[in-house]
Amino acid sequence: MTMHPTLLAVAALAILSTAPTGAAQPLRAAAAGDQIPATLVAAPLPTDDESEQVPLAFAWALDPVQPLHAPSPHVAVSRSYWQQVDAAELQRGLALPLTAPEAVIQLSPAPGARALSAGSLQLRDPAGRSSGARSVDARVLQDAGMPVGDGTRMLRTGAASTAGIYRLHSRQARGRYVVQVLEPNSPLRLEVQASHSRVLAGGSMQLQARLRQGGAGSLPAGTPRSGFGGHALLVAPDGRSWPQQLRPIPDGSLRAQVRIPADVGNTQGLWELQVFAQLDGVLRDGTVAFAVALPTARLSGQATADPASRRVGLSLQMAAAGRYEARGTLYASAADGQLKPVAQAHAAAWFEGPGQGTLVLPFDQAALPAGFGPPYELRDLQLQDQSRMAPIESRAAALRF
Repeated sequence: MTMHPTLLAVAALAILSTAPTGAAQPLRAAAAGDQIPATLVAAPLPTDDESEQVPLAFAWALDPVQPLHAPSPHVAVSRSYWQQVDAAELQRGLALPLTAPEAVIQLSPAPGARALSAGSLQLRDPAGRSSGARSVDARVLQDAGMPVGDGTRMLRTGAASTAGIYRLHSRQARGRYVVQVLEPNSPLRLEVQASHSRVLAGGSMQLQARLRQGGAGSLPAGTPRSGFGGHALLVAPDGRSWPQQLRPIPDGSLRAQVRIPADVGNTQGLWELQVFAQLDGVLRDGTVAFAVALPTARLSGQATADPASRRVGLSLQMAAAGRYEARGTLYASAADGQLKPVAQAHAAAWFEGPGQGTLVLPFDQAALPAGFGPPYELRDLQLQDQSRMAPIESRAAALRF
């Protein structure tokens, strides 16, 4: 059966606007780890905004036997690094400490730099001999589907190559080059982790970097023993960047307290924290990405919940027009009184802010499992700004009714 688009829009609007009949009650106080906007900002809509205008709400049942777990913060693991070098360094011989066989070295000319042929580029092993590394050019890499620029060359050391300081030579180098080194078999890996996967503009987060060593191979002989250190860079989607100071802490890792600017710009995309670290002359770099949201709206702190229908109305305060979405998980009481997840619901609609509005999570669309009923809890409640692709608010435990 099909429905005319106009009728579909009317039906969806009816779903969203049918408020629960229960009395309004306050949401639970924010807990550690919750993201709650303190103040709101009137951000403009993206210039290419094509947000859907039709309201939409839906829910689906969950298996209460299957527990839900919050995702752990992402840990970026790196056995690679990159650096920019000038022609003089390549003419002298660029030192590359390698810790394991079958390392991959990619050389890419910057704009205006001379492309280097296979015969003009040599990689010498720690004894000063030709390493016998296999070399391929940009055309081979591009035919294999790699998005590399013209003039790029890639070298790979052999399975029998030893650890130590290699030197990349080219007397024909002119200009600047980007050198990337990947050691998939290296015992030394950098782990980078941010405390949050999302944060509000003007907020803060913690960055931690740790070097771990294990597996076959060893650190190159003769490298300077300078200890573990490094620096970090906060990079916005529009290309702006801010240096971050990494400080050593007693457990051997490096840590930085990162403050996000209040002015995050209007460019869509993820932010990055880039870490550049070294241990005993060996370099590693790693990157973690996260979302930064402008607080254009928030939950007002009041909700209307009807235990009979299991519909939950959420009041919103908005400082800017946009399409906003609420999502949450309903927990119901089993016969033994334990709360189990039984349904998830999403609701989204366009609002002409600034002003107030309501989104209704229709948990009644999902049938309750046998033996489950009130009292209920609304958990993992989130508010999203769909127009700006921004996660604004999150509450681990929001409401009991």
